[in-house]
Amino acid sequence: MGIGNEPGGLLPGREGQPSDSLPKYERTTFDIVTIGAGYLFMPLGLAFALVRMLSTHYKNYRKPVNYSLLFHVFVGGFLQIMGIVVISIFSDDAMDTTTLISGLIFVCLVLLLPAAAFARSAAKARFRFAQLANQYVQLITVGRVRYTGNLADRTGQSEGDVNRDLIYLQKYGVLDSGLLFHEGADAAPQAQAGQAGASPFSQPARQPSYQQPRAQQLPKSVRCPGCGAQNTVAPNQSTSCDYCGTTIAYS
Repeated sequence: MGIGNEPGGLLPGREGQPSDSLPKYERTTFDIVTIGAGYLFMPLGLAFALVRMLSTHYKNYRKPVNYSLLFHVFVGGFLQIMGIVVISIFSDDAMDTTTLISGLIFVCLVLLLPAAAFARSAAKARFRFAQLANQYVQLITVGRVRYTGNLADRTGQSEGDVNRDLIYLQKYGVLDSGLLFHEGADAAPQAQAGQAGASPFSQPARQPSYQQPRAQQLPKSVRCPGCGAQNTVAPNQSTSCDYCGTTIAYS
């Protein structure tokens, strides 16, 4: 299916964000047909929009588009009802003023309020995906994260969502198409992230106390308690006096 994109930034004053290069809404041929059907015959357009939502809403980048489709369908339904009202005014069987006003209020409640809600949901979903895209760029280009498992943990997404989002961002040049990503998680970046995220007020790791090495013992001369002669005794040993045979201990 062909692609119909609306270029442009997401919000005023957001120049310079990586997500600004993404299309405002990525619409396929089926989406355009759905919008057209919504303005011509609302029930058919609503059926198409619901099918599109059920089949693609699990993709993060599709959520704004799906809400936008429902917005157009309900606006189209309102315009169709207004057309019927205008025709009835100029017909021979014109409605009375009270009935006309009541009908317009009812139509506004049933069609315009949901349309406004879907428009708001589309804007919120587009903003959230823009923030998610900027977070991906930050982690990948600055944090050098190359494992989808690590990206999933840091962004709160599933690995499947991360894979789809990365392909979408590479498609529109937000990420370099030559970047290679690995499945699963790498333990090293998580350990570094844990160290970087430690509170500056946390207690530093206890350093091992320094112990002075014990001095090496050497043989020494010891006086014999029997005859008083000097004898050399090795460390932690005893010996017999060379003159009287008395046992002399190293002390």
